[in-house]
Amino acid sequence: MIGLDRPIRPAWIYETLKIVEVGAKPSVYNEPFEDIARELVGKEGKRKVRTVIFRTFIYSFQKKRTKIEKNMFLQWAESRSLNYLKPLFLWKILMDYEIARFITKKIILSVDHAGHISTPLLSKQLVKEYGDRDVVKRSFRSFMATLVHFGVISQENKNNYTLLPKESVSDEQVRDLLLLYGTTFLESEVVDLQNLPEEFLYFFEPVDMTSIAQKFNGEDWEYVREVERNILMLKNRKSRR
Repeated sequence: MIGLDRPIRPAWIYETLKIVEVGAKPSVYNEPFEDIARELVGKEGKRKVRTVIFRTFIYSFQKKRTKIEKNMFLQWAESRSLNYLKPLFLWKILMDYEIARFITKKIILSVDHAGHISTPLLSKQLVKEYGDRDVVKRSFRSFMATLVHFGVISQENKNNYTLLPKESVSDEQVRDLLLLYGTTFLESEVVDLQNLPEEFLYFFEPVDMTSIAQKFNGEDWEYVREVERNILMLKNRKSRR
């Protein structure tokens, strides 16, 4: 999906999830969101940002858009902090938008030893892959700005960014990533740990995936490790934490 044509701040996502109620009509949050996205000027800009947030964190979990249904993020937002959910917000954006994964893969290949990222080459690669369209260029700028808002890169000037020191993520955050990855991205109860896309964890400190798999074995999944297999069999639960 292209469609990531507006920069998103993690606080906007979190505050939206905190006010949304299961069973309500999405339209009732049009005006409240204008107060959430205070940094934005103009109703049209706020509407488009709201659309991206609802598409990613509400509509992607349900078939209809008439009423809001329960989902993992709405449950998590009830008891978890913004700092806890921030990596999960970024992971969900990467899962939902192919263009975000493509840009991240190119960042991984092009970043130099000092963490410098030059965007002209990235932009050319993006246009070659997706075409010379306004929505493509706008999505590129929006995703880079989103990465700045998430605190994983900083912008030096129009064409240059720097990769910031990577922050660690907890075992519990990685567990939730794996549950999210299996149920929403793969739509499968089987997660192959040997083939996790590099781009999902690139912006964070390396994790000991084997230790995490063992830690939550029997609770959230069954961990199967053999000569040619290193997989999680996710528990089939109607309600995720």
